[in-house]
Amino acid sequence: MRNNNQKVISRLSGRSLKNNKMRNCFAVAAIVLTCMMFTALAAMGMGISDAMQETTMREVGGRFHAGLKGVTQEQMNQVTADKRVKDYSWNIFLGIAENLVKRQYEIRLAQGEKELENSFIELKEGSLPEKMDDIVVDTYVLDEMKLPYELGTAIPLEFTFHGQKVSKTFRVCGWYEGNKLGHASELYISEAFWKNLKGTLTDQEMKEWGMAHPQDSGAGLYSVGLYFDSPAESEDAVRAVIRDAGYYPDGAAEGYKPEESIDYGINWAYMENRAENADPLMLAILSLVFLAILLTGYLIIYNIFYISVVQDIRFYGLLKTVGTTKKQIRAIIRRQALVLSIIGIPIGLAAGYGVSELLFPFVMEITSYTDLGISLKIRPQVAVFGIVFALLTVFISCRKPGKIAGSVSPVEAVRYTEGKGSRKKRKKSEKGARIHRMALSNMGRNKKKTTLVLVSLSMSMILLCIVLTGVGSFRVDSYLEQRLLGDVLLASVNLTGSGAVKVADYQIDEEYVKLADAQPGVTAKNELWQIYNNVSLFTDDTAMERYQRFQDQGLLRQDDFSSSIIDDVKNRRQLETRTYGYDDAVLSKLKVLDGQLDVEKFVQGGYILLTDIIGDHTEGASIYKPGEKVKLLVPTEESELIEDKDETGEVTGYHWENLGETEYKVMAIVDIPGSMTDMTFPVNGVQAVIPRQDVEQAMGSWCFGISYEVEEEYLDSFIQTVKDYSENVNKEMGYLSKDELVEGFQTMNSSIRMIGIALSAVIAFVGILNFINSIITGIIARKREFAILCSIGMTEQQLKRMLLEESMYYVLISGSISLILGMALSRIIMTALNNVILFFTYRPNFQTFVIMLPILAVLAVLVPSLSYRRMKKESIVERLRDTE
Repeated sequence: MRNNNQKVISRLSGRSLKNNKMRNCFAVAAIVLTCMMFTALAAMGMGISDAMQETTMREVGGRFHAGLKGVTQEQMNQVTADKRVKDYSWNIFLGIAENLVKRQYEIRLAQGEKELENSFIELKEGSLPEKMDDIVVDTYVLDEMKLPYELGTAIPLEFTFHGQKVSKTFRVCGWYEGNKLGHASELYISEAFWKNLKGTLTDQEMKEWGMAHPQDSGAGLYSVGLYFDSPAESEDAVRAVIRDAGYYPDGAAEGYKPEESIDYGINWAYMENRAENADPLMLAILSLVFLAILLTGYLIIYNIFYISVVQDIRFYGLLKTVGTTKKQIRAIIRRQALVLSIIGIPIGLAAGYGVSELLFPFVMEITSYTDLGISLKIRPQVAVFGIVFALLTVFISCRKPGKIAGSVSPVEAVRYTEGKGSRKKRKKSEKGARIHRMALSNMGRNKKKTTLVLVSLSMSMILLCIVLTGVGSFRVDSYLEQRLLGDVLLASVNLTGSGAVKVADYQIDEEYVKLADAQPGVTAKNELWQIYNNVSLFTDDTAMERYQRFQDQGLLRQDDFSSSIIDDVKNRRQLETRTYGYDDAVLSKLKVLDGQLDVEKFVQGGYILLTDIIGDHTEGASIYKPGEKVKLLVPTEESELIEDKDETGEVTGYHWENLGETEYKVMAIVDIPGSMTDMTFPVNGVQAVIPRQDVEQAMGSWCFGISYEVEEEYLDSFIQTVKDYSENVNKEMGYLSKDELVEGFQTMNSSIRMIGIALSAVIAFVGILNFINSIITGIIARKREFAILCSIGMTEQQLKRMLLEESMYYVLISGSISLILGMALSRIIMTALNNVILFFTYRPNFQTFVIMLPILAVLAVLVPSLSYRRMKKESIVERLRDTE
């Protein structure tokens, strides 16, 4: 016979909840923290995903989900009429500016403001073109022509349209900030100019011209950006709408007529953000953070409910005597957990968003997405994630305590004493009971509770130890060595990272150099040269044997791309080489690994310096040894660039034939600091240094950087001068200075420190809550036991001392665990990072224990003292009568 007592259960749950106010405060705080961490993880994860996605979109040049390439107006209209296409925008490509060389400048007609917005273009001044000579340009055009950012500025352009050379001077009607991440600049002309240029040409005629002249493919035709309900299945969607419009997607490759085919493309940004394309390392890090939050939340919430159940065990036993079932008792605990979650989760969501807003700028600061201006967006998915996983953690955490409460028998409940679960061996001692032994023994009465408290306390200290050790292991001197030579380095923005991702070359503006040379206080100037054409080392039989051995030992990188390089080395006997030449004073900066570096002898000629193979853990993997002779293969005017083709005839790459040979003798094996290179590295190849005069005489060489040493009193003026030039005269020129690098390094270091300390602080707070909750509830649960001890002669001072020593044991044991595991894990992790981060050297750090142990020691004194004072308000007789 089933009874319907849901109202009674609900009333019991509510009254029990009201009767455990302290437990409720701890539980709500734990739920708030758990929800906050899940919400912050989701919000910042999505924020980073947005930054990555927008970066790729800017590289692609648009927000569209998929695009149609080189279509006629009729084809565009038929495809966009499909209901699955929710929106679209278009532009018409005319040609590429031929009188500008620093970037690729594409001349286009835009549909309107929608097309500009979808292409990340926001006019700083002006409006869309209307008159015949109107044009919208970006700052890169104006910078290359050395023109002011002003409306009405004359822009002479030359381009070819369908075999016709066009030269025209336009007037700037609007300008925008150039896209640093884009590979090209877009220049927009008016519809009036387009109609005049097009004349009587039809779309079909322009398509036929493109077929006959592949280099002009798409000129005069529409490029269309399509938007669907979701970017998730963009490829399936675009193929379907093309087919339903009566055309074949990419049909030309399958043999269909061009007029029957429509070429399309998918926006990489949405493809790269799919889970299957995610970076495995990033997924692993996020998974570890997620599990750490889940474990942290579980530890504290489980501990709170477990201790609460143990404390109220007699109450649950009495409920069973009046017919309450196991299921109903578990329902009482779940209902309490749900009510507490309803209170804690909204606060946790708000706190999570607040923490995310605070930390997100610091996360962006240590990534490459700083300049995008991305801010966190409030998304319902973030709230759903925080709510679902907070609730999941709560219900997982209270499942076992509910099971314990439901399983206890009434008799066991009335007789229950904490830790009374197994028979223990009687101890005999001639010295009698000792306070410290009693305290230690009390910790062992409930090993599970003790373990949970120790784990939660230790986790925070271990994590903080790893973070502070990591931050302290960054070496600013090593960082500067890898990034800067001298006081100031002048170079292209390709090298300094202060402008567009790519410009035409690394060549330094002569006017820039003259300006720097003329500044007062310059005490030294050193030029860094390189041969930028493909240069390689001929690998003789001995070198090939070594190379093969390195491969067999797993020293070489062996992913698909790297393996193809290994195959090329074996087939052509040519090892890819980055070749540099330096001034005499700079050569002493090289770190000699094997052999001896005689600078005077080296600069006279005939010698070469080589690095080890650049692969995975290739220290000591030298393809040639000091004293051996090598042949350096360099392209000359007689050399020929040959296409590499696969079995189907498709071009897969290029290589040089008929290369010039120069024989050198290996003087030493060296390590070249990053500050002396162009920061590119040949995979499974080597870097080489030859006399500077040899580099200068080679075909395809340039000075890619110039370092200056400046007297301290003139340094600020020197930096301000080159800064003004790089910002206002030629934005393709950049500079690096010691002060700015140090400031950037410290900002990065501070960001990492703040994020790590914030996470550690949250986990530490969780551990401290666990600790306080455990001590307080333990004292309350054992107040009858303490009354018995006092009744047989234990003094108040002895009892207080026992409680104090018991809580101090928690601090001592967790501190010992943290010290051993924290230092061991820090050493393992930091030693591994030594091989990844060049400016990183493991240095032990004991700040964690200096910070945390005193805090825990103070709590270990205060908590039992305050709890005992509260308990003492009841007399010994009242406590002895208390059987719940």
